[in-house]
Amino acid sequence: MTARVLEDWSVGGIPALILENAALRVTVMPELGGHVLEFVDKAADRNLLWSNPRTRPRRAPYGANFDDWWSGGWDEIFPTGDRASLHGEKLPYMGELWSVPWTATAGTTSGDAWIETTGLGTVAPARFERKMELHGDEPVLRVRYRLTNLDVRPLPFLWGIHPCFAVTAAHRIDVPANQMLVGISSGPAMGAVDTTYTWPNQPDSAAPTGSRDARRVLPASAGMFGGHWATDLQAGWLAVTDTEFRRGVAMAFSREVFPQAWLWQVYGGWRGHHHVCLEPWTGYPMQLQEAEAHDRARVLQPGESLTTEVAFIVFDGLAEVTSIDREADRFGVR
Repeated sequence: MTARVLEDWSVGGIPALILENAALRVTVMPELGGHVLEFVDKAADRNLLWSNPRTRPRRAPYGANFDDWWSGGWDEIFPTGDRASLHGEKLPYMGELWSVPWTATAGTTSGDAWIETTGLGTVAPARFERKMELHGDEPVLRVRYRLTNLDVRPLPFLWGIHPCFAVTAAHRIDVPANQMLVGISSGPAMGAVDTTYTWPNQPDSAAPTGSRDARRVLPASAGMFGGHWATDLQAGWLAVTDTEFRRGVAMAFSREVFPQAWLWQVYGGWRGHHHVCLEPWTGYPMQLQEAEAHDRARVLQPGESLTTEVAFIVFDGLAEVTSIDREADRFGVR
């Protein structure tokens, strides 16, 4: 089949758009902050995104606690991760875009298909555009972003792409980093907050060697969770692989735009959930004023735009990822 868009669709009475080809199916809910509900690997018949078993997608009021409304999937976090302020006004936890309705258009051309969604900040005078494309039957979702400052003043911001992946104890995480900074931890086995370690050797006093391989996903029975920053990405990609079935998904992005990544590991210790979030970020930490204080927030001048592209690549035949190469308009996962 050629790529196509299905527009007469809904989930729980909320409109949805489906972008699909022979390899992938992507379900987008524009009214829910451009929320991506599904990213399905058709060959494996598996939604690669985690779905919250206790929270269905639903409309949230502006300023709501993201965690209490989160249905899983993929959201865009802007202009801050943690609660902050901008020009003297409060910004909510996990930013503004996830809880405001976006507009959407869709179409097809020459065997390709696309969905373009646009969200507008409430406190932050910004326009956020995201165009998702499938080319033919490639197992690659291409995402083109444009972020524009609509203000007459400079706009400081943080932006993180927040896909949450469904995992098992057979999954492996690959991050091209040398050093990790512990940002959040449920206890000693997830590291002490504000300490660093050499990836992937996570210090763990309960392990026979004094450390464990953090690339290996723990079972939900571990009862732990942690959030770690890859502060020195050596290349612009992240990957998670099911080593049992030798299939996985990799994200490829510009390291100049996203120089850091956040690894959110939930192994049963947070609300009983089991998932992993691999998130490219424009800066760290997630609180805008803290990032500004350390000169790690990005700034758009009045009328200025930031454009970038991100690819989500589904692959098979691998138990780990060591590199992602791009030749012309194609990707090679190794």
